[in-house]
Amino acid sequence: MRRLLQSILGVLLSAHLGIPSLADQNLSNLICIGQSCYLASWTSKRHNKAESYCSDQGGHLMAVRSSVEAEVVEMLLGKSVDTVASVWIGLELKHALCTDVSQPLRGFQWVTGESDTNYSKWKSNDTKCGKLCVVVHRDLSWEEVLCNTKSDGQLCEISYSASCKPISLPQGYDIVYNTPVGMADPGIPFLPPDTKADIPSANLSLVCGDPGDGEMKWTSKEYGAWNCMIENGGCSFICNGDIGESKCECHQNMNLSDDGRGCIPLPSSLQCIPDQSTGTCVCAKGFTPAEDGRTCQDIDDCALIPDLCEQSCTNTEGSFMCTCFDGYEMVDEQCKDINECESSDTLPCEHICENFSGGHKCVCWEGFTVDEKDPKKCKQFCNSTICPAYCGNKCSCPDGYVMETEDESNLQCRDIDECESRFCKDLCENLPGSYNCYCPEGFILEKDTSCSPAGGSGEGITPTSFQPLKPTPSGDEHSVQQPIMAFGICVGILSIIIVLIAIICHLVRKHHKDQAALDCKNPEKGLVLQQVNSTSSKKL
Repeated sequence: MRRLLQSILGVLLSAHLGIPSLADQNLSNLICIGQSCYLASWTSKRHNKAESYCSDQGGHLMAVRSSVEAEVVEMLLGKSVDTVASVWIGLELKHALCTDVSQPLRGFQWVTGESDTNYSKWKSNDTKCGKLCVVVHRDLSWEEVLCNTKSDGQLCEISYSASCKPISLPQGYDIVYNTPVGMADPGIPFLPPDTKADIPSANLSLVCGDPGDGEMKWTSKEYGAWNCMIENGGCSFICNGDIGESKCECHQNMNLSDDGRGCIPLPSSLQCIPDQSTGTCVCAKGFTPAEDGRTCQDIDDCALIPDLCEQSCTNTEGSFMCTCFDGYEMVDEQCKDINECESSDTLPCEHICENFSGGHKCVCWEGFTVDEKDPKKCKQFCNSTICPAYCGNKCSCPDGYVMETEDESNLQCRDIDECESRFCKDLCENLPGSYNCYCPEGFILEKDTSCSPAGGSGEGITPTSFQPLKPTPSGDEHSVQQPIMAFGICVGILSIIIVLIAIICHLVRKHHKDQAALDCKNPEKGLVLQQVNSTSSKKL
């Protein structure tokens, strides 16, 4: 494994790639290998603060379990200034115990909870006790120190589920990688998700991410292909950049995905089967070859064949569907009228139901009209000054009418003349059950039923037009027993008044009797009064 890491790093840093040696580079403090990145920070902190710093970066203090990871430590320390002598790694001694020099980790545990390792390099064999943590020196040796002391820095380890490989660029192109934890070298072997790659010479910015196919790759927020010489333009299959702008193309029976770079298989119905003799595209029933000659497209049967359906035709993929208008149902591939007056479980109309082709209407008995708020119901209607009252369990009149009860055997509803009550401030026209407020010519009707000159500052309801208003007097229902009820109410009120007067008189009379008894029968009252008079005379 050690040789493998050395080989990888050697290739990346060789002169054949045009990358200067390790000592000559202005390297960042980040190294990524596989799906882990290692970050060095040269800020002095105590162990707990160092662990918090790594946690904020999405990782933890570095675990150095192998010689490969030890070489990563060597490379990171090689990027530091000479004043950096030691940095924290992720080892700590729990419960302030003493070290056991016979064990590889001497009783320490990694901050992740494990205690396994294939590598260790302790500076001394002395036994130490207390709340101890571990630093690594420039010579890669490990030393136990108190956790509350400050080191010169810390090494963080950040793991990812996947990563992107560096972008292969044509000669003359430069690139800058900006990872979620800082800048990275152009020669870095792996880059974590959400790394941004800027290529100024191509005016291109790419991001390491998953476009939705489960594979981590370089992608762009822009639609379609970019420069075909860089990552194949982002295309899954073919990037065509010979003429004009670069564009992605897919193999036969595949279509471009929503980003214009990926390719997705066509549904089997849209796939083209080449004819073995002619090589032309053969499509399934209900489909025809598309203009590209490689795929199939649906035939719109409804548009192609007039009167294909009796009433309504809906095109579907590879076929069509006939449907019926509202009020009809499909019976033996024909549209038949639905008789709503007979087929409904509940009566569709309050009075009379009349069926017609494609629908029905509600009709009311004489003296009633359809309620505009609920067309299934009927309400009383009178189109003259006097109409007979409608009597069921009780007798009632339409809106705007009052019941005449002089002849209980022949109850009549008489129209209320709202104009006599001056509901209109100007001109008024009485109507059966209602009235109109209107204005003379040259005036407009206001909301308060007054009239103002046309063209004035007032905002009329409508210019010089009759404005029907709902009648305000009540009278939607009148009972035959109304006079008796009114008389009973009056008698009740009068009785209450008489009782209240009697109670008041009784209380006044009782008060006078109590006062007289106090004046005549209480001898102390006189003495007290005499004493007051005597005292008063002395003061005088």
